[in-house]
Amino acid sequence: MPRVCITVQGKNAQPYRFSLDRKVVRIGRSTDNDIVIDCPSVSSHHCEMKRIDGGYILEDKDSTNAIKVDDARMEIIDLANGLDILVGDAALDFELTDKEKDTLSEEEHVPKQRAPLPKKKKDGKASPKHPASPLPSRPGSPGAATTLVITPTTSGTNFAITIGLLFLALMAFYFGLASKHQSDHPRTEYESKGLWGDMWSKGELPRKKLDSSE
Repeated sequence: MPRVCITVQGKNAQPYRFSLDRKVVRIGRSTDNDIVIDCPSVSSHHCEMKRIDGGYILEDKDSTNAIKVDDARMEIIDLANGLDILVGDAALDFELTDKEKDTLSEEEHVPKQRAPLPKKKKDGKASPKHPASPLPSRPGSPGAATTLVITPTTSGTNFAITIGLLFLALMAFYFGLASKHQSDHPRTEYESKGLWGDMWSKGELPRKKLDSSE
């Protein structure tokens, strides 16, 4: 028969045994539990030990002080010999005989152990279950996270400004040539087609005397 021993500081250890076929064993401070722990840090219905394929798990029932392995709060613990488990501040020892181990080893076991999810605040945002959080590593120390600095890019803006300035420069250059072209070939001498027209005309520039009325 599996054996559970509960030890509360300052009190004698309380051993419990139950059948390997027992599916659920309820643990808490209230007298309607299967295992009653008289300890202020233990909730009324603190946790449940459940039989699964290949072994047992200890599942927290939303208790105040949680169930712990090596001081880490857990939601579900895969029970095994030699684990240091705390139910609130009470120590829980779980033992199996060699025969019970052999029986359970014939079953397919899927680990269930996991840490609790962060609880949600009233505003809907998730918050850690523990108020304390580890201090961040110093920059440059082993394991320290590298800070990624993202600088907004201005390449698109710079490119548009460059194109605009280039366009203005080309326009100024063109109008300068056009002005010089008109001064070199006054209207009284010939009828000009304009700078571009004259540049693309084949042969000599067609010259047409203008009427004196013009």
